[in-house]
Amino acid sequence: MRGAVRSLRRGFELPARPPWGYGLLCGVAIALPLVIGSVAGAPHAGGLAALGAYFTAFGDSYGKPYGQRARTLAIKVGLIAAGFWLGTLIAPYPWWAVGVIGLVAAAGGQWRTVGMPPVLAVVTGFYLIPRAGFDGALMVGLGGIEFCVLALALWPVRRLDPLKDAFDEAVEALAGMLDGLGRSEEDWAELRERGSQALDDAATSSAAYRGGADLDRSPDAYVQTLVRIFHETVALRAFRAEAGAERQEIDKVVAALTAALRQVAAGSVAGVPVAMAATADFAEHISRLRARRLSDPESLRTVALLGQVRRCLDRIAVAVRTIGVFTSEGIQAPARLPRFTWQLKFGDEPEHAGRLGIAVAASMALMVGMHEHYGKWFVFTVMMGLRSTYGDTVDRVVLRVAGTVVGAGAAALVLAAVPSAYTIVATVLVFGTLGFALREVSYGYWTVFATPLALLLTDFSTRLDWEAAGTRLVLTAGGGVLALVAARLLWPRGEASGIKDLTVDLLTEHAAVIRALAERDLDAMSERTEAAGQAADRLGASLDRLEKEPGGQAPEELRGAITLSRKLRDDALLLAAVLRGSEVGSDATTAVLDAVADRLVAGARAVRDNTRPPEEDAYGDGLDEVASHVDELLEEAAEGEPSSVRRALRHAVTAHPALRTLNTDALDLARSVTRR
Repeated sequence: MRGAVRSLRRGFELPARPPWGYGLLCGVAIALPLVIGSVAGAPHAGGLAALGAYFTAFGDSYGKPYGQRARTLAIKVGLIAAGFWLGTLIAPYPWWAVGVIGLVAAAGGQWRTVGMPPVLAVVTGFYLIPRAGFDGALMVGLGGIEFCVLALALWPVRRLDPLKDAFDEAVEALAGMLDGLGRSEEDWAELRERGSQALDDAATSSAAYRGGADLDRSPDAYVQTLVRIFHETVALRAFRAEAGAERQEIDKVVAALTAALRQVAAGSVAGVPVAMAATADFAEHISRLRARRLSDPESLRTVALLGQVRRCLDRIAVAVRTIGVFTSEGIQAPARLPRFTWQLKFGDEPEHAGRLGIAVAASMALMVGMHEHYGKWFVFTVMMGLRSTYGDTVDRVVLRVAGTVVGAGAAALVLAAVPSAYTIVATVLVFGTLGFALREVSYGYWTVFATPLALLLTDFSTRLDWEAAGTRLVLTAGGGVLALVAARLLWPRGEASGIKDLTVDLLTEHAAVIRALAERDLDAMSERTEAAGQAADRLGASLDRLEKEPGGQAPEELRGAITLSRKLRDDALLLAAVLRGSEVGSDATTAVLDAVADRLVAGARAVRDNTRPPEEDAYGDGLDEVASHVDELLEEAAEGEPSSVRRALRHAVTAHPALRTLNTDALDLARSVTRR
């Protein structure tokens, strides 16, 4: 009961502003065929076209580039019309339909290109009364085409909007990271995760616009600039923590950079000159400190550290200026028609496709004795409620039943108060607008409005009275029970078996990051850290699924390992910032990095082979050598501080604490995954 309450609370939250304009477009696209059908004296044909528009809107990829949406919608329209025709074709043979629809449902779960809308169309065509053959499928297809025309009508003037939205979100997320440099570790982890996800989304969106001739203003160049800000911000947080009394000066520059980024996200570049001036003032501040000829070690350490801080701030400031240029001059992305090649995209969990096919076939078999239009609601609930985990299935079933209770009751009340065809049209328009707008941010609200919308469209020839609403509610609840049973009994309970391989990947990918540092292959750091982060995400997702298994529990050590892996990537980015642009270095630094990478590889081998890891080594000799080198440089700098010594000191002073932290985090990571 407590879990159901939590599901309801989460399901009816609004974490973001719904896209009301898109909701209105969907509502109009679905209601328009009903109006045309009523005026033309063909309400049945109008209802079928409205169904086609509804199913196509259901399969639309809102927020994606228009070319990608056009390709997806074109494929969906064809599959939906074909699915509806298949449903009407097998309607006279219910027991054959059990197997056919089960196979179609499995295909929808396995191949993302197919998805659920064509499966819904098959079930609707099977249960439709009166029967509709090829002409009905044609009307469904025409309704889908009508939605495509309306959805893509603004393509010429809004072609770059999805790309700009993704970039604006990434810029805002990076501004949040800069603004949160001084926050707690927990808050910083959340800000960093948001920034990382926003960069991934921006890179994905950029890939759809690739191909411009102007490489300096291409979407990829924009993404690379954002990645540079991300990496330097991660390093800057560590430098700032060691800056002591100088944090106030650093924060002044950070505040100017943050304000400039947020103004750029809003379309203004007025803050960019202010940020550049603040960065220049900080450089002068460091020059004044150095001019005082400070001779005590602590002051020399501070000046050396501030040199690295200045370098981070300079790179961020230049990147902010570059983003400002993008904002002023625009991004160069060529306009091109989508390529309508059909590539079947497989789902991540083929076992779920099999489970879905079996459950849908079972629901069809149970409804054979009720071969009338009500039976589809039982099948719909099983199809839409069954998720890849038992916990997610519980959440979906609870929200779907709750949405059906509220939505069906509201629709029945409206139609009972004003019974007419135009009342149905108005209700479809309102519920379609609210449903598709809220669908993007809340599944709970989506079910409230989508349920009566689907009822009105699929049962347009039947009055939605209280008895019918009650029948549908009972069937929805029954379908939810079957979905829960299927999720429980057909669950493979095999998630734990893959944890070991994912843990090995986690260690080896992070070892590759450290190895790139040791070899000073800094150009590969972005790719390496991204691969390591994806390995951590895969392990985290697997642990989440494990916890949603009946009786499943994720090991706390591995949860901690994911947190430690993020810290290790931050350590690596910090060292990359130290090494980048520095012509000097230390063999001891390379030795420590090689030893850290070897430790992670040895841990991965121990996990894979179920053996004891080698004895722990804190790499004390290498760290002591780096510390001794720092002391020598401090003495030389106190005597005269020539430029070569100053550069070496800046490198060594910042490398030593970074190596020490990286060493500790690597040991903790290897220990956490080999402790089990």
